[in-house]
Amino acid sequence: MRPVNQLFHNEDCTQFFWTQTISDGTAGEAIDRYVDVMAEAGVTDFVLNTASQCTLYESRVWDSFWTGYDPDGPDSQPYLKALPSAGIKAWRKGIGAMLAVHRQGIDYPARVIQRCRHGRMAPWISLRMNDCHGNNNPDLPGHGSFWKNNPGFYRNPGGRSNQDRCLDYAHPEVRDHYMAIIGETLDRYDIDGLELDFMREPYLFKPGQEREGALILAEWLRAVRKRVDASASKRGHHIRLGVRVPSRPDVSSAWGLDAVAWAKEGLIDLLVPTPRWDTIEFDMPVRQWREQLGASKIILAGGLEVHYMPYYNSRLEGALVVTPEQAMGAALMALSEGADAVYLFNYFQPMSWGLPVYLSTLKAMASRDELKKRPRTVSLTYRDITAPGERYKPTLPATGRELLFAMKAGPIPDSRWRAELMLWLPRGKDRALPPLEAFMNGKPCEFGGASPKKAGMLFVYEAKFNVPMSAFSEKGLQEIKVAGRGPGDLTIQGLNITFRPGADVESKPVAQN
Repeated sequence: MRPVNQLFHNEDCTQFFWTQTISDGTAGEAIDRYVDVMAEAGVTDFVLNTASQCTLYESRVWDSFWTGYDPDGPDSQPYLKALPSAGIKAWRKGIGAMLAVHRQGIDYPARVIQRCRHGRMAPWISLRMNDCHGNNNPDLPGHGSFWKNNPGFYRNPGGRSNQDRCLDYAHPEVRDHYMAIIGETLDRYDIDGLELDFMREPYLFKPGQEREGALILAEWLRAVRKRVDASASKRGHHIRLGVRVPSRPDVSSAWGLDAVAWAKEGLIDLLVPTPRWDTIEFDMPVRQWREQLGASKIILAGGLEVHYMPYYNSRLEGALVVTPEQAMGAALMALSEGADAVYLFNYFQPMSWGLPVYLSTLKAMASRDELKKRPRTVSLTYRDITAPGERYKPTLPATGRELLFAMKAGPIPDSRWRAELMLWLPRGKDRALPPLEAFMNGKPCEFGGASPKKAGMLFVYEAKFNVPMSAFSEKGLQEIKVAGRGPGDLTIQGLNITFRPGADVESKPVAQN
């Protein structure tokens, strides 16, 4: 039987330390308080990332984050020299917190696991399989000595980008390097699940060698499965093995990550299709994943990123965090399309929402029935990872006299609800909002006004239209037409549909701070 009311939360390896102050003798209590928030938020599976290129504990097989750092040394010490001056204070604060926990005799992952069990959350550990943060600068802190000392193992040794300098799993030494941290994790920590995070990063093989690489990776994964099962036998309970992979089956396999085959062979227990980083996706093909998985007994979790971008624009990158309504809209879409669970990535407490809204929103996200009671937004976004060599054109921005868009909106509420279509159009010094009209599946929508809005560093008009509930199609795609009624073309930069309960609907609105 597939799980119900399951919510995964991924906690990265630095967030706690960069945001918490650790005084003498307080490390354990600080960790407990932090973990307890996630239990209160309804998280059922706490997925702790313990290693990127370095570990957040003192490891026997990898460098720790503080390897080479002198806490009493100057800002000019080799460990810090490559950081911009504005970033040194924050880095020292974060590494200082890691050291404080360690020096107080607290094994951070072990304490998190203990507190998860206290809060009845399943503890997982997540290992990043090819983290590339700052790979374009080998002198930055956070790089492990294995990566720095072996440039010949890079997937594109002559390249200079972060992705070029990811490690190439075709080298047995690279596979052994990651197997070492997997073995240490299983030996050291009593966990309910181990996640291999291939979205940090999916660039595992030399360009053009992904197909051959898939065979290498599958054989390596069989060895990982044996290690996991041996540890489970020793500890007397099942240990699940999970993976994070690109949001579409064809894109995932094109990078050598044949997750469907892994599931059918019984190598994995949890599969998380997900965007990479730039933006949440509302139209992940969860149903396609489910069909390809067939009868395999696996948890399929829809991965939700925390950023929102309607299309790639450097002025928007990393600037927009999803609203609670967008997060709930994406969660409901995933569950309605066949996902067993929702998986949150980078949804760090309490976000910009504030703690009451954070708790209320996450509590709803484990249940399709609960989400259907909440205000929610579905947005048109794009794929931030494509297959090697794929020619992909995002839907937005779109320009023309009449523009047609087709998108899913998830389950359609009844006629007592209200729906709103929101459009972003360019705004400039000499650029007024053009006259326009909108139609939902051929039915006209009432113009509800427009106002200037700043989205990241992008300046737009946000135009709103009231959509009659009778205009929505109960199944399939919603067809939206936007037409200009003035001279020249329209440009649409953003498109959102929001559902809100009417006054006579019993609902649980998003809590207010």
